[in-house]
Amino acid sequence: MDIIDIKIKDQFDQIHDAKAQLKKNLVEHENESLKLSQRIEYIIVDNEVILPTTELLFESEQNEKIYRVIEE
Repeated sequence: MDIIDIKIKDQFDQIHDAKAQLKKNLVEHENESLKLSQRIEYIIVDNEVILPTTELLFESEQNEKIYRVIEE
């Protein structure tokens, strides 16, 4: 299991620490490396597992915040 530490930003531009589970068995083409947000299966914020939307945003059901991964 590849869980990494990430930074995320909510819709109010507040930065938070989170964990992310990376997808397994991703195929990357030589000329096209995937962004970090495209490689994440889900994030964990305050013990809540949040799945990505089709726009690669993460909407919390506990606090109604919308998070975006900060690419480093």
